[in-house]
Amino acid sequence: MNNYGLVLNEVGMRDYCTSLMAKVVAPLSKILFPTEMFSNSLDHHHTFCVEYRAEELGVGDRHLDMHHDASEVTLNVCLGRDGFKASGLQFCGDYGASDHRASSLKLEHTIGTAVLHLGRRRHGADNITGGERVNLIVWARSSAFRAAAAYGHVPPDGYPKTKEGSVVDTVCLSRANDADYEDRVKGSGQGGERGEEEKKRKYVPFNPPPKASCALNVKKSIVKF
Repeated sequence: MNNYGLVLNEVGMRDYCTSLMAKVVAPLSKILFPTEMFSNSLDHHHTFCVEYRAEELGVGDRHLDMHHDASEVTLNVCLGRDGFKASGLQFCGDYGASDHRASSLKLEHTIGTAVLHLGRRRHGADNITGGERVNLIVWARSSAFRAAAAYGHVPPDGYPKTKEGSVVDTVCLSRANDADYEDRVKGSGQGGERGEEEKKRKYVPFNPPPKASCALNVKKSIVKF
């Protein structure tokens, strides 16, 4: 989902990231998400950095569209850099729930802070309007949970889906993931402002350097520390 990023597992940092998951993410998940069946069995991860650059700095990612992660639990750490502007991280509902497009929390990133949330929590990053921001992302996963779900012993995360709720907040809509995006934005009366913002988000030139490694990419379930 990001054009600019670095997969840390691929540049010799897998062991460090595994230690971070084992010593920080896994213990906190047991405490914060005790009812989740995977909270006691997180055992592997996909860890990467993402970079957001304001328009005046040239090519780069400006934002992150609304989505949920391919993880059981996600750790998002703001590494910097100094002086960036517009750092909002918008959270909505859980994937599969009727309120997954209802706003639940907006967090302003600051250097040195981190957020731990369930992977199925829908979220997205606002357009950065000044400077540069780099974030460390750990997608923590459970082999036991994924195997059990694959063989039908437990429902996959986010399933069964419930009937779509009537509350749909424009800020929670996803251009990439919601088939009714255009109709919803126009019907909200915010089409102009939202449309201009989305144009900036979507059409950003990307020319990766040779051999660059890029990421392929609550209240109860969100914790800031």
